[in-house]
Amino acid sequence: MNKKLSISIIIVVGVIVVIGLFITARSLSQNQYIDDEVYVPQEYQDVELGNDYSGPIKYDDSTLVYGADAPVYVTIYSHNEDSWSSLVNTPEHYEEYRTGLIERAELLAEYGIEWNWQSDQPVIEAMIEYEDDGWLKALPGGLNVLEYLETLGAHFDPHAHSNNYADIAYLIEQLGVKATGIIGGTVLIKCGTEHLGFLNLDSWYDNVGIESDGYVYGSDYPLAKWKPEILSDPGMGGHYYDEWSSGVWRPGDEDKFYINFPDNDIVYIGEGYPHDATVIGAEHASGAEVHSEDGQYIKDLVGKIEDGDVPTGTSDGEKFMYTASIHMRDTDVVSHEDSTVNTVEGIQSVLDELMPLVDSGQIIFVDYETAAEIWETEYSEVPYRYDLFEFKFYKAVRDQAEGQCEEMAPSR
Repeated sequence: MNKKLSISIIIVVGVIVVIGLFITARSLSQNQYIDDEVYVPQEYQDVELGNDYSGPIKYDDSTLVYGADAPVYVTIYSHNEDSWSSLVNTPEHYEEYRTGLIERAELLAEYGIEWNWQSDQPVIEAMIEYEDDGWLKALPGGLNVLEYLETLGAHFDPHAHSNNYADIAYLIEQLGVKATGIIGGTVLIKCGTEHLGFLNLDSWYDNVGIESDGYVYGSDYPLAKWKPEILSDPGMGGHYYDEWSSGVWRPGDEDKFYINFPDNDIVYIGEGYPHDATVIGAEHASGAEVHSEDGQYIKDLVGKIEDGDVPTGTSDGEKFMYTASIHMRDTDVVSHEDSTVNTVEGIQSVLDELMPLVDSGQIIFVDYETAAEIWETEYSEVPYRYDLFEFKFYKAVRDQAEGQCEEMAPSR
């Protein structure tokens, strides 16, 4: 009798354990966040992370190290759009744009900051058309505007939506400077259902036009050929929910974006949350709210590292690289309804806010190419990602994006 009772108890306990494991598994399947640091798409939660780091960017909590020195590498970038023809299509309009561009570049040079100027085709074509005209203000050494910006620490990245990256890179080099291999922004995120329940991860390979050999080939200029090497600021139309991670890895395409592929050619430099109301105003042109000001995202990220709230590496000696960006408008002023922000005044204000962190070594300003070089040499290409959802304003960001997607959804 006792033996039968013991067997019965074992069976009951076994059933309870199985039910518990089922409930736990079900709970995990409904929760896309495996831990506090990393979002892993559902279909990759069970993938093992091998020695080559191929797989979800996830580390065993027991191996994480906190409190070590870990600077945040910050990149300033600006971009213009394919819709800007009317802003630069006359000598007067172009001169006005050119004057503001030089003023912004000279300000960043005063702070010793190298940065990324990302351009679509209309502005480059206007430069080619007007830079040789004698009526423009002469620049030192008879340089054209991009040659002059290069002496001030600017780097030149193609930025495209409807145009072709290889064409833009080709046109940049017609002005006597080198076009970088940086993808100056592209569409990655759209409304949907597969990512976070209300978004989809789009094919950024297709949107950039990357062929099977890793190159982009020209359209307007068929002989143009461009090799993308670094991805920057991928996002969503209207900036409702861009890719706002801090960190560096080699992403895959579409739903494999949050997996590191060590053999992939293209490095992604996470931009963190780059939008700052002090620089670009309280809203994007789309009406999407800007959720940080006075450099607060960067200051908060530095504070999390300093307070030991986020890991700085592993017990095996691996170091995690933290990154962030500041989005600077490529215009003199940003106006929205009754408010106007002067771009130079705004970026100067944020830089002054951040200078104490520069002096302490907690942030380091770098261009995107330098960031990638640092990751490859000083961080041994260790992949790492720190998500935006750890920040206080994340819920407001998500709610707004989710509401936008609901509005855009076809009525049922």
